[in-house]
Formats: sequence, C-alpha cells, structure tokens
Amino acid sequence: MRPSIRPALAPLALMALVAATATGVAPAAAAAGASAGHATTVIDGPDVSSYQHPNGAPIHWRKVAVAHHEFAIVKATEGNWYRNPWFRADYQGAHRAGLARGSYHFARPAYPLIATARAQARFFVSRLGSSVGTRRTLPPALDLEVTGGLGPGALVTWAQTFLLETRRLTGRTPMIYTYPYFWTGSLRDAVALARYPLWMASYSGGVAQVDPSATFWQYTSGARVRGISGAVDMSRLLADSATWAGLSNGRVATPWPAATPGAPQQVRATGADRRATVSWLPGDTGSTDVRSYRVAASVAGSDTESGSVTVAATAVSATVPGLTNGVAYTFTVQATNGRGPGMVSDPSTPVVPLVPTSTIVTAPTSTAYGDDALVRVRLVRPDTGAALAGRDLTVEQRSPGTSAWTAWETLTTGDNGWVGVRLSQLAHSVELRFSFTGPSGWHSTRVVVPVVVRSGITAKLSTSRVRAGHEVTMAGSITPAVGGVTVLRQGYYGHGWHVWASTTTLADGSYSFAFTPTAKTTDIYRTVVAAFDGRSRGYSPVRTLKVH
Repeated sequence: MRPSIRPALAPLALMALVAATATGVAPAAAAAGASAGHATTVIDGPDVSSYQHPNGAPIHWRKVAVAHHEFAIVKATEGNWYRNPWFRADYQGAHRAGLARGSYHFARPAYPLIATARAQARFFVSRLGSSVGTRRTLPPALDLEVTGGLGPGALVTWAQTFLLETRRLTGRTPMIYTYPYFWTGSLRDAVALARYPLWMASYSGGVAQVDPSATFWQYTSGARVRGISGAVDMSRLLADSATWAGLSNGRVATPWPAATPGAPQQVRATGADRRATVSWLPGDTGSTDVRSYRVAASVAGSDTESGSVTVAATAVSATVPGLTNGVAYTFTVQATNGRGPGMVSDPSTPVVPLVPTSTIVTAPTSTAYGDDALVRVRLVRPDTGAALAGRDLTVEQRSPGTSAWTAWETLTTGDNGWVGVRLSQLAHSVELRFSFTGPSGWHSTRVVVPVVVRSGITAKLSTSRVRAGHEVTMAGSITPAVGGVTVLRQGYYGHGWHVWASTTTLADGSYSFAFTPTAKTTDIYRTVVAAFDGRSRGYSPVRTLKVH
C-alpha cells in the first residue's frame, strides 16, 4: 500500500521481496506453505492505486482477469482529503472484467479520536457510492500503517471507531490491512480487532510469518501482472472457499449478534499518595461503540470494591482516588456499550499507594586536599514540593571503590527539610549515603553523595616573557608532599590540553620542568598531579608565557 504523497511506512521497504511469476500468480513455495483448511486453489489478485497509472496509463482489467486472477482491490481515499482519481475507473473496470473488486482507505489517525475516525470513514464510504451492495464485491478495507503519533490504546480506539462507522454505513464488516511489526508493535492489541477479517502484508519467511488468523496475505510488492504497468502488490486468499464466497459477494449481509464488550486488555497500575493510576488497552467493542470504561479498586485478595471511577470511551487510563496508603490493591476495567456492561478484565498486579519522598542534594563535586566540605540534603515530597521536617535520615560513609558502608550518624531534618554534614580537612575522597526509611504508607528514599578530594599542586614560571631560544623553568610542589608522584606539564592548543612533558616529585613534593620555546607565540601551560592515595588528580592554575 502507498499513501498519496510519500512512500508507505509499512515494512515494504524493510522486508526481502518474495519473487513473483510473470503473471503475478503466488509462488509454488508459498502455496505449499498454506496451512490445512486454507484454499488449495490459489485465489489471488493485485491491489492498485494511482501509482499503477504512470503517465496516465490505464489498467487493462480484462487482461488481468485472463491471467487467472480472481480479485482486485483499489485505493479509494486517504485521510479526509485525498481521492484516488483513478478509483472509479479501476473499481468499475475490475467489476466489468469479472473480478471481485474491493476498496481500501489509507488511514491517517489523529486526535480527536472519535471525530477524525468517523469523518474519515464517511469520506471513504462516500467515494464508494451505491456499489457497496453489489455482487462480486469484497468488504471495504482499512489500511492501517501509520500511528499519527497515537499510542497503542488511542490507535486501537481510533481504528475501532472507523471500522464500526464503516460497517454502520455499508452493512458489511470491514477488513484491516497492516503488517506484522505494526500489528504487534504499534497496535499490540489483536483481541480488540479480532472481529474484523485481517489482510496481512509480509514479504519474508512465507505464510508462516503471517498471523494465523489472517484471511488475506499480501506476499509481494514486486509482482508483474498483464494489463498493469510496472510492479504491483499481490495478495492471495488464505481462507477456505466458503469464507471466500461470503467475502466476495457484496449482497451477502454480515449481521452481528447483539453483544456487550469483551474484557479490556493489559491492565496495569502504579500507586501514588492515596490514589493509583490505571492503564489498559481496549478489548473487543462488542456489536456497537464503547460508551465508557469503569475502573474498580479492590484490596488485594478481596472481592469487595474499595472505590471506582467511570471515564470516557476514548480513555485508556484513569486515576482512582480515595485509597489507603500502605495497603495493596488490584484493579479491574470494564467497558460498556449500547448493549450494556461487558466482561470485566483480569485484575492488575497488586500495587501499594504510598506518600512519595525524594532528596535534593547540594554538595561540592570536588574539593582540595586539606579543605572542608559541606554536604546538605533536603527531604521533600516530589508531588507537592513540600519539605519534610522532623524526619530521621541515617548517614553512612565508605571509601570510593569499596563495597561496605559504615554507619556514621542519624540526623533529623529541620523546618525546611534540610540536614547538613561538614567534612573537615579532607585527606581522601569519600562517599556519603543518606537513607530515609518512611513509616507505614511512605516511600523510602536513598541518595549517595560522592565528595572528590583533589591533591593540591602549585606551578610558577620563571618568567612571563622570554625570547625564543631561551630556557624557561616551570616549577612547583604538591600537597600532601610525597615523592615519586607523576606530574605532567600540559599545553593548550587546538581547543584542548596536550601533554608536553612528565616528571616525578622529589621527597619534599617539589618538581620542575626546564624547556626552551622556539616559536614566537603566546603559550598557555598548567601542571597536573596524578591521582594517588585515594585522591583524584589535581590541576595547577593556568600560566601564560609570551615568547618574542
């Protein structure tokens, strides 16, 4: 299938094409792969759009029929604005040639769900005219390949609305065209659309890759068919002859028994303060549009409801209020249509509403050897931003790279939710862990705060100006004073620091570099002491040398 303006987003460009014969008859390997109960005689046909009319070339439908194809499906519309200019000629031409003819609409899902779905269905059906109820006519098809930015639940609701409206207007149960990745990835809800015949596109792996419920299989977009210019999509029937007889006769009514909705699918819940947010995917609509969803809470292990909410038919999530923090709940969802309430979903996994807590940290990312550091942590409710005063936080410490925490002290938050830890004359990097174990009905929270201690290093140039070819010394010392530690002299150029030389410190921690600049320029230098003894590397102040 192709949209009217840009290439199709189906897997047509992603999957390996299945070879087709010169007439477009299904390959023997594909026919051999059909499962028991499927048609043993190949019933196949192309689907076409304006792309099959290059430079205005017509399709010779009698040649298509003579080549032993049984049906043709023609693009009618797209969105609520595009009409295939060749639709009427092809739709009627295929019919006059004795082919069973069908039509499809390329969907453009959008918000608002109900309004846009119904508008596109009416636009599509208006193009079909009175030909819907004639013999040798396949059900109208919804070509569903793009999401329009809708999530799975909203996309399924949109599709259900379109299909129900199309059925109401035509009296026939529409088909759905899609491809495996979209069916399982973007829709993720085959149960909700199971009452509609499925037309599946899959170009690799043969019929085994097609959903077993599929009625038609589009196996290639590269078929060559007499009477049609260029390559064309080709599909074959997977159902039995009795199903084909009903599908291909537009005069055969497809009545539905009156039915309430099926159970919503994939119900999930997340807890918050005295409430939970529940999400789901739609189930089968039953015989009419869904009117609302009811979401009910029960204490886990109990059949007694603890509260419920009712939301609109377009909703796929709802918040249930009035719950007790610290108590486990399960949730069920039930749809209602014009026939009444439907089946209740399976319960969600239990969730426990809790008061949320979190920490805000203010701490230096690093500090120099021998300096102090103040680490401050604030305990708050992230949902309201309110400070949590008078709460105990346990403080633990460990050296970076070790696994064991050592208990240090317990602090109580002040009026604004703050606690503070002052680390004096730091000699090594350290990690602090602040933990809040909430009372019943409260979330616990924990944060690890690293404080990196850098070894100190000084550096001075023997002069700030020098003639090219004259020696310069860059010297300094590290803190703490330790011998044998590597020091690098770096220069800045090309938007980055580069190592120009290295040395090691003497026993008193001192070091020096002697070098002779040769080019007249301005050089920028610094020295770097390597990480050692539980401290990170340290950097000297930057020094500038003018060479003239």
